[in-house]
Amino acid sequence: MTLTDSTHVAVERPESVAEAADLLRGTDGPLLFRGAGTKQGWAGRPVEPARVVETGRLAGVLAYNPADMTVAVGAGMPLRDLQGLLREKGQWLALDPGTESAGATVGGLLATGDSGPRRLRYGALRDLVIGVTLVLSDGTVAHGGGTVIKNVAGYDLPKLLYGSLGTLGLVAEVVLRLHPRPEATATATVPVLVDRAAAVALRLSASALEPAAVDWGNVDGGLLAVRFEGTAAGVEGRQAAFRELVGGDGAVGWRTGDDEEAVWQRLAAEHRPEEEETLAVAGTLPSRTADVAWALSEAAEASGVRTGLASRPALGLHTARFAGAPPAVGSAVAAWRERVLAMGGSVLLRDRPAAVDAEVDAVGPPPSSVGLLRSLHRRLDPQGRCAPGRLGSWLPTPAPERTS
Repeated sequence: MTLTDSTHVAVERPESVAEAADLLRGTDGPLLFRGAGTKQGWAGRPVEPARVVETGRLAGVLAYNPADMTVAVGAGMPLRDLQGLLREKGQWLALDPGTESAGATVGGLLATGDSGPRRLRYGALRDLVIGVTLVLSDGTVAHGGGTVIKNVAGYDLPKLLYGSLGTLGLVAEVVLRLHPRPEATATATVPVLVDRAAAVALRLSASALEPAAVDWGNVDGGLLAVRFEGTAAGVEGRQAAFRELVGGDGAVGWRTGDDEEAVWQRLAAEHRPEEEETLAVAGTLPSRTADVAWALSEAAEASGVRTGLASRPALGLHTARFAGAPPAVGSAVAAWRERVLAMGGSVLLRDRPAAVDAEVDAVGPPPSSVGLLRSLHRRLDPQGRCAPGRLGSWLPTPAPERTS
């Protein structure tokens, strides 16, 4: 089905893999792939596409085997709908991104590399995908992985597609590995500053407590949340051990039920922008969490902008918020990125006002693996049709001329 959006760009909504393949094979010009559209502002700004291909009609359950704990779905299936279906069998896809409530789709989450706090225990989505179907820009249909966990033959497309932001092709179908839903869950909260939170997170990583998630946010001066889940006895048994591990680093409170979920929702909000804010994400070694926070504070002071920080200190993942005039924000982001790069990390922009793009590069300098990335891109999308501009200078392939 072809529609036209408010900018007069053709919007295509294929209802099958074959229809999507015919569509891409029979057209030319720049393409943009879209699920629920929850992360359209992440990374670089793509050039205006000739066509937007939406996956909303590729949203069915293709196969579900509860005994093998696998499910195959169309890439346009919203995660929240999938979780509701799996709940009936006491299973779930062990993924809890903050964009789930906004309708984020399975394919979109894979393409953007989005994940949530439980990544600490279960891994990212790339670790939960065992097979994908990808439609290339020339209409070729490629399959990677399989329908069983042991199948690893051929290209490891799930890992190649993770975080590719739609630059390699249209993710059409995904096969996923599932987990049993935990019997019980409880969250410890500790009011601490970021340096103490980082120290606790490192001790947790070296312990046998196996938390499901560890998040810190600049909430009420600083709050560390640590989620434990499993059997009721196992969760209860880890409470005393956690208090001992924390020691004098802060008073420990325990949350369950609605109170527990309220804590995580509040911390999740720290990873979302308010109006006119800029969000940037950094990845570093977990041991550099406090250094990341200090660097952000110094960049904010030098540039005169307001900032905030939310971290997953056991993973070394950090979300910084910037608020101020675009030139000042650009200066602060550039200064913070310089410090993070010196730590061996990286910084990418996510949501931000368009004016900020004129002040600072959204993706920053290319990684050391950029040569491999460009080689792979030339092979899968030789005409550069898929989301040109989304990865900025990392993929310098010129966009083809737009045609109708």
